[in-house]
Amino acid sequence: MIDIHSHIVFNVDDGPSTIKESIRMVLEAERLGVKEIIATPHYNDLLFQTNKIVENFLILSSRIVGCDVNLHIGYEVLINPSMIEKVKELKAKSLNKSNWILFELPFDHIPTFCSQLLYQFHVEKMIPILAHPERNRAFLRDFNSFISFIENGCFVQIDAGSIVGAHGNQVKNFAKKVIKLNLAQFVASDAHCTEHYTNWYLPAYNQVKRWVGEEYTNQLFYENAKKIIYGN
Repeated sequence: MIDIHSHIVFNVDDGPSTIKESIRMVLEAERLGVKEIIATPHYNDLLFQTNKIVENFLILSSRIVGCDVNLHIGYEVLINPSMIEKVKELKAKSLNKSNWILFELPFDHIPTFCSQLLYQFHVEKMIPILAHPERNRAFLRDFNSFISFIENGCFVQIDAGSIVGAHGNQVKNFAKKVIKLNLAQFVASDAHCTEHYTNWYLPAYNQVKRWVGEEYTNQLFYENAKKIIYGN
């Protein structure tokens, strides 16, 4: 499996605070069969220490050289209106130095500037991936608003925790609906600690396989993510 969304870098956001916990997360992901992880610390200068991200990522990478897991750098970008004028700068925050960019919305509404920002992503030949839409309360209230949003041109990533019910039944049912309608392209751990891999990731894989079968499940957990890692 390939995990494209994980808060595995220590002491940079609301993920692990120590390198020991980061290493435990890598070891648990390895045990479950994850071969590639894109570390995606939050990109939000107002809340998190983005100046430490690359340094701590490199430290972690050097400590896990004996593991059968490859780490890559990326970001989970919390969008804001000022980004419309500086989309080119966000290329440095892409997943694995690719054209793919993972972004998140506020959890309580859909910003009015989103369609303009998505347009600018495409102008710059960037491929936007919407992180965990199933956890957005506006989408939960109105599924058609979600459909309208993704019609602006973005891929969809569902959280493993949502699939197993960690965020409540309403979120789980939304995630199930999106997946059964073939509207998702990725499932990722969004792990912030070792237990999120243990309790969410493999159970989510098995749950999705029960919902839609093995072929589509493999696309969500592996095949589509290969394009971000290997560029094909």
